[in-house]
Amino acid sequence: MVLADDHPIVLLAVADQFSKIPGFTIAAMAHSGAELLRVLEKEPVDLIITDLVMQGEDETDIDGLRLISKLKRSFPNIPVIVLTMMTSGGIYHELCKLGVAAIMSKEEPASELSQVTLRALSTKETIISPKIQHRLARDGSTLQDLAREQPLSPRELEVVRLFAQGLSVTEIARTLNRSVPTVATQKRSAMRKLHVENHVDLVKYAARAGLA
Repeated sequence: MVLADDHPIVLLAVADQFSKIPGFTIAAMAHSGAELLRVLEKEPVDLIITDLVMQGEDETDIDGLRLISKLKRSFPNIPVIVLTMMTSGGIYHELCKLGVAAIMSKEEPASELSQVTLRALSTKETIISPKIQHRLARDGSTLQDLAREQPLSPRELEVVRLFAQGLSVTEIARTLNRSVPTVATQKRSAMRKLHVENHVDLVKYAARAGLA
């Protein structure tokens, strides 16, 4: 397997957990989306465990839904387990649509990761970790309910997420490999759909939706 996270302590914790389970071998670790993709071009692996949001090597690096989409396109036969602190139902729904093996909250104890992984490898359905399940149940929602409440497209979600992280439209365009006018249009479209009139409210929405 290959592990990817921009926090070394998380990588060490995950590696330690799997070192206790027979049959699992860690072939490599990566600290960014770009590094993960380079590793996968060289290392034959049968499982990817990756953080959803990672600080890149530079502003052209890849993470978020774009990274997961590329992983599923380029390596369709390798199961992908996503670790995340995000609480956005829209993000969960898009990850399920992309066909990830499991979505796990980083708030889970390390021991839960091995259980989620074993379950994910034994079924074709996306496994949702307990804390995410509890959050959805507490809100009286399902992934489908939250997706219906999430009016933004995957591209708009990524733009809003990066904008809430402090990137300018120009920086977002460079990061997502889109034109500045395209990103500006997607940001305006998101604001219109969300009925927000200024950037402060857009950032507040991102925080409430678990995008920031």
